[in-house]
Amino acid sequence: EPLTTMMILCNPHNPVGKVWTSADLQHIAELAATHHVTVFSDEIHGDITDDGHGYTPFAAVSDLAANLSVTAVSPSKTFNVAALHAATLIIPNENLRNQVDRGINTDELAEPNAFAIPGSIAAYTTGSQWVHELNATITANKQTLTTFVRQQLPELHVIAGHATYLVWIDCRDVTHDTQALCSAIRQTTGLFISAGAVYGGDGHDFVRINVACPPARLQDGLNRLAAGIHQFEQA
Repeated sequence: EPLTTMMILCNPHNPVGKVWTSADLQHIAELAATHHVTVFSDEIHGDITDDGHGYTPFAAVSDLAANLSVTAVSPSKTFNVAALHAATLIIPNENLRNQVDRGINTDELAEPNAFAIPGSIAAYTTGSQWVHELNATITANKQTLTTFVRQQLPELHVIAGHATYLVWIDCRDVTHDTQALCSAIRQTTGLFISAGAVYGGDGHDFVRINVACPPARLQDGLNRLAAGIHQFEQA
């Protein structure tokens, strides 16, 4: 599309949990350069990956990628500190960095509150062991969910992903309107999960489930999910 000047890349991808390969990212960079497109790489979930499946920052794949990219990172997902309202933009290209700097200051976005910077520093400098334990718990929770769905809800299909604490589940064998499904599950069981239509495409066939919680709470949620699905199917 000739009028396109920016591509927004979710790296790793939310909601499917895909970890893009270096080859994928390099191909995106080459396409962006050919068509004079800036890549805005949202890497907020970059810290949350399964063991052995670390993500590659977009700007790290080549000088070409670095030169045409704006990368956004934040401690908010990893450390559950969204209330800090803290994020960082990484922009290697000086001219592009000056444009963004002017824009965020014009719109008064570059004014962190009193807790944002010290909170971010504390998270990044003292939280490494906690992040390792977090990732181990999330990986185990995703495995628990996948096993549960396979055994108790075979009509659903979990999309395998190695990043984020979110799981993308195919519900098309139950319904093509997962907004109605999610509403029914919430009304009958109290479980709140996200309908996929908001993500575009064929998202209406999918739901998104957050597994960043203690295992006992996850199991309670899975039991509610099964009860809600079965009641929806019988209605």
